[in-house]
Amino acid sequence: MPKIEALMPLQQVDQEIHRLRMQRDEKPRALAPLEARLARAKENLEGVRAEIKALKLEGQKREHSVKELEDKIQKLQAQANMARKNDEYQAFQKEISGIKADKQRIEDGLLDIYMQVDEKGKLEKVRDSEVKAADGECAIARKQNEAEIAELDRKISELAARREELAGAVDRELLARYDRVLRVKDDGVALAPIVIYESIEDEGVRKYWGCGGCSVGVTSQDVNEVRRAKDILSCRSCSRLLYWPEEGKAS
Repeated sequence: MPKIEALMPLQQVDQEIHRLRMQRDEKPRALAPLEARLARAKENLEGVRAEIKALKLEGQKREHSVKELEDKIQKLQAQANMARKNDEYQAFQKEISGIKADKQRIEDGLLDIYMQVDEKGKLEKVRDSEVKAADGECAIARKQNEAEIAELDRKISELAARREELAGAVDRELLARYDRVLRVKDDGVALAPIVIYESIEDEGVRKYWGCGGCSVGVTSQDVNEVRRAKDILSCRSCSRLLYWPEEGKAS
């Protein structure tokens, strides 16, 4: 009968592969805060640029309005100069005065827009520098992250080759059982020792044999079979392959 001890070195390698893969999976997530900061910086910059664009568009509209009013004033002034009666001349002047007041209000608002565009332009430079700083940090972090991932991949590849070598020395049927369990475990552990657990109950402290992987109790018959290496049994709860350690106890 194949011995479960043949799986021990394989389990050690698989646990190390699992640990390295977990580290590798975490690497992209480590960049998330920096990428979020860069995204916020870009969003802030685009927000300022959108405000500048809107202000400039409003400024162009007002400049156009001022030009229209200037043309209107010029035409009315020409008509006033051609007026034959004083009351007609005064009417033209009154209308011109109202238009000039409207023009002045628009020009005052236009001056305020120019000032806002100037201030927003200064803010745009600040926001642009923030984007460049955040982008620089991201670039450095990505480069370091890629180097760390490459090193992890190298180690995983070496361990995978070692695993293939160890797997070749294990009974095929036993290896198939082991691999089936390993595929469904998210901790990279397919073997579990039988250990002693203690539970506090109304009658006092109760000791029982249990699976070292999931803590579920193991029958005395199964304990004896595993201890005597009569058979390779699986935990009835978590399906891990059970083995007898030199000594083990869990509290």
